[in-house]
Amino acid sequence: MIRRLTVTIGFFFGILRDLASSLRSRWRRFHARVVLGEEIGAVGVDIYPFFERMTGVGWYEWNLLAALDNRSDGLTFNLYARTFLAPDEPPPPEMPGSRNMRLRVHQIPPGFLLPVRPTLFFLRIVVEPLLRTFDGNSVLFAPNFFLHRDQEPFGRAYVATVHDLAFIAMPETVSPVTLEGLNRHLPRTLFHADRLIAVSETTAGELIDRLDADRRVVRTIHEGVDPGFAEGGDDALDGVPSSYLLFVSTLEPRKNVVGVLEAFRLMVEWGYGGDLVLVGHWGWRTDGIRRELEDSPVHGRVLHLDYVDRPRLAALYRHADALLFPSWLEGFGLPLLESMACGTPVITSGTSAMPEIAGPAAVYVDPASPHGIASATAALLADSQHRERLVRLGRERAGKFSWERAAQATAAVLRDAAGLPVDDEDEYRA
Repeated sequence: MIRRLTVTIGFFFGILRDLASSLRSRWRRFHARVVLGEEIGAVGVDIYPFFERMTGVGWYEWNLLAALDNRSDGLTFNLYARTFLAPDEPPPPEMPGSRNMRLRVHQIPPGFLLPVRPTLFFLRIVVEPLLRTFDGNSVLFAPNFFLHRDQEPFGRAYVATVHDLAFIAMPETVSPVTLEGLNRHLPRTLFHADRLIAVSETTAGELIDRLDADRRVVRTIHEGVDPGFAEGGDDALDGVPSSYLLFVSTLEPRKNVVGVLEAFRLMVEWGYGGDLVLVGHWGWRTDGIRRELEDSPVHGRVLHLDYVDRPRLAALYRHADALLFPSWLEGFGLPLLESMACGTPVITSGTSAMPEIAGPAAVYVDPASPHGIASATAALLADSQHRERLVRLGRERAGKFSWERAAQATAAVLRDAAGLPVDDEDEYRA
């Protein structure tokens, strides 16, 4: 009981400390503007995706913030989240934190004395609005499509990143919770947002054509890949076969996992001697995927790895025969870049944003044709010169995308939304 009381008191003491810190930072910005003549823009950022299982959107946000943290753009960032820290969940990634990044994160720890739900409600309704007010944010930034109604800007500038429009183009592949949230909140985002960031030209075009977004506020800023990512990881991959095809993504309908399994079955029938490694946690509506996996005659040659840290993921890419990524729809497709950066050839769909990202450095297939996927993969593996050419083109292609460039362009958008001068209009594009 004493330990639980100590944990609870410490939690509320942390809230008071953050409120005091917010007031101090607001005073410093006032002093800089009035006394020193310097304008510092404060940006409030929702980092809730860090406290779910990390997927593409979470890694987009983490990499972007890490790159922004290394820049001096006259911007400071206040990072907001509230969550219950369940003991059986994997820990969130180490969050950026420096002179320009301030964490406003309240994690209800195990052993907390008070009920969790009312405490989360208190944080949402009372604490976070106070923090956002005291922090004096010039801009609120939603890297994951939208802000909830209680987080909306109320007179501040508002910037949101839209990753794809799968909920409109293929609603049957989107979970009901996500579908309901996007249908409810994204129209308000389109109405309120001063700037919309699209992660690809494909997504930007769909925003304008399908949702009638104002093209004057839409900016295309591609995602990136860390140059050091390809060198990470231990080459000794314990428990992983020596020869394998790789799939990296959440296991859910939109990613065409069943098509990958069927293509692999055909590959084995045609004499492929390697295995299939699936990297990603189970998403929603997985019954069909699980059934296909369990009933497949090649079940024993499929290895599923749920949580994989970044260094091990890089090693998995490097040693794979090829990446299979025949997704039905992608707004960007980060595994394409990661695979190319690691020198692994890519087989992907010729639909949505995938050709825009991979360019001439991939083999394109019809995601509806497992036979076509298998045939293209077999042909690639049988032609060493073609494979080496794709590896070379892939590394060149991946080198054109960087988080530093994305951070530069994003900082320009945020400064412009805050009414601060932007040095170079070309920084809008990455």
